[in-house]
Amino acid sequence: MPCAIFFPADYKIGMANLGIHYIYRALRELGVLAERFFASPSPFRSVESDTMIERFPLVLGSISYEPDVIVFAKWLELAGIRAARERRESSPHTRPLIGAGGALTYINPLPLSGICDFIILGDGTKTARFLVQVLRSGHSREETLSALAEHPSVFVPSLHEDGRHSLVTAKNDISEDYGRSTWIAKDSIFKDTLLLELQRGCPNGCRFCTLTGCFSPVRVRGPELIERDIDEAIRVAEFSRIGLVTPEAGDYRYIDALLDFAEHRGKSVSFASLRVDNLTERMMKALVSGGGVTVTVAPETGDDCLRNICGKRFSNEDVFEKLEMAAHMGASSAKLYFMIGLPGETQEQVMSIAALCEDVRLKTGLAVTASVSPFVPKPGTPWAGEVFAGEKKLKVLFSLLSRSLGGVSGVKLRAAGIKEACVEYAVSGAGPEASSFIARSVLSGISYKELSRLSDRKETEAELSRLGLAFPHFKKGGA
Repeated sequence: MPCAIFFPADYKIGMANLGIHYIYRALRELGVLAERFFASPSPFRSVESDTMIERFPLVLGSISYEPDVIVFAKWLELAGIRAARERRESSPHTRPLIGAGGALTYINPLPLSGICDFIILGDGTKTARFLVQVLRSGHSREETLSALAEHPSVFVPSLHEDGRHSLVTAKNDISEDYGRSTWIAKDSIFKDTLLLELQRGCPNGCRFCTLTGCFSPVRVRGPELIERDIDEAIRVAEFSRIGLVTPEAGDYRYIDALLDFAEHRGKSVSFASLRVDNLTERMMKALVSGGGVTVTVAPETGDDCLRNICGKRFSNEDVFEKLEMAAHMGASSAKLYFMIGLPGETQEQVMSIAALCEDVRLKTGLAVTASVSPFVPKPGTPWAGEVFAGEKKLKVLFSLLSRSLGGVSGVKLRAAGIKEACVEYAVSGAGPEASSFIARSVLSGISYKELSRLSDRKETEAELSRLGLAFPHFKKGGA
């Protein structure tokens, strides 16, 4: 059974996503002829056999972020497959079955409902066995979708309109999941690196973040599994570095034992991001000894009070202390993540980002990169109902910040796209109507204003509630 797995980004980025590694392995172990497709460099030919997409009767999209929905729809259209589900249903021609899974399905699967015939909710590796059994049953298209709809974690938009079904986002015991890379991809952004998952979910409860509400409860892989994964990988592949995949490495209770084990095996360790209040000397030593010259932390804002409201319980002094330690141990640069447009934020608090970056540069000597993104309210968070700043205000705030940092030596500002954030906000609250609009309009050009008009967040919350997928915070809004 040929199955195309599409990741809506470049191969180098896609191969850094463990979801692709897991679902590919799960399908292959079930005897499915799964092959990978990426948005570039060859979007319509598979990595494995250079086979054209039209040869695959089953297409699965791995969707992590809201803008990926638009990329997926456009890729389908350019591949000659109608992105709009209702148009495929009315077409007399041979039509592949279109499904999707990935991180977005934990938060709000409705933006995919106008595109996909079915959507796998949450952790997909166990659901994969059920999916394959149904697809191999030899039923008609209609019978296949009806059978898929019987699973509590498979959303079939055309059949879940009667209000009789209550869906559940699957959350596996990750001790039973794979835990590590399927490939050591030499051409990925993490070259020569074994990706290793430590835990899912997060206990910290930051008000802007989906991890606590959407991906929890916290599920931890014990040290015996981690050590087994490392040793198994060493036996079959060559790599020098272990990339730790976890919301916050410092939250992993066995982190010191893991670092000792990796060092004993002659492997360096890299961290995606480090939380200031649990960054230890041992972790910094592991980072620097492995060749890491940049330490990455996320203060979110330069104002202590606003940071505390966000849910991050550390001060600017804590940031200085930990980055001074990093500089002393051999780090040469720091990357700091910030957000602007936060609820209740003042212009003075925006300017505090510039002040913090300048102080870090002066006190530690580290070269500083300030990576600044707009705050986007997301379903499943305490701030789901807060106001999005919008394009006009965000431009003003970015301009203020840019002018403040423009003359500071050793500090660079990297700003995320404002229009992209506006699209992200619109898609994050999209329901079936907005999803259908995306699918129908993706080649002619999607109007952000029209998409925003169709993305009624109250209607989306009501639809998620009807399906059993609503989060308590989505309706309540800010805390």
